[in-house]
Amino acid sequence: MMRRRSIRAFSSDNIDIEIIKHIIATATHAPSNNNRQGWMFIAVTDKAMIQHLSGLVESKLAESKSRNRTLNEFMEDYKGNFTAFKNAPVVIVCCYVKPAKFSFKLFDTDEENRHFTGELISVSLVMQNIMLLSESMDIGTLIMTTPLIAAHEIKKAVNIPAKYSIAAFLCMGKYYQRPESPRHKKVEDILIIHSKQEKRIEGSG
Repeated sequence: MMRRRSIRAFSSDNIDIEIIKHIIATATHAPSNNNRQGWMFIAVTDKAMIQHLSGLVESKLAESKSRNRTLNEFMEDYKGNFTAFKNAPVVIVCCYVKPAKFSFKLFDTDEENRHFTGELISVSLVMQNIMLLSESMDIGTLIMTTPLIAAHEIKKAVNIPAKYSIAAFLCMGKYYQRPESPRHKKVEDILIIHSKQEKRIEGSG
């Protein structure tokens, strides 16, 4: 966990398909919502297809150009972050089963609780396992959600069944060097402890 980095510069070395199978088979021992294992993974190793997916994302970006010149200039500089996967030897399209529509009819949902069905969380646990297992095998990874700007087009291109949604792209490949560790927040800044003891301390003042 401490060694893992997000890799954006991959070597041209291919990853053996049997290694990919092993990583996915192992990673999917993650817990899932009601043990439904409602996930699916498409491993794209064909360079032409990866370039095609990159083109779909670029086309979608072009469609979304703003009338604001400053914003367009920013997006021009940032657009590489939408297609960073195009040089990866392997792109895993990570998918999850869409929650049943009746769930949202039974319960009031909004931005605070829309993931209460757990399907997206479940596949996210698998994705973390994939990244950690890959790191242990000296395979770099990068997880991306920016390509989802073209989610409908990507689903069609790689024949994803309608009942699935794409959670993220997970890039895999060998790399030349591990980047420096980015700054991480201190545990004191992100952890709030609620306990009887803490309440007594707060009340004693």
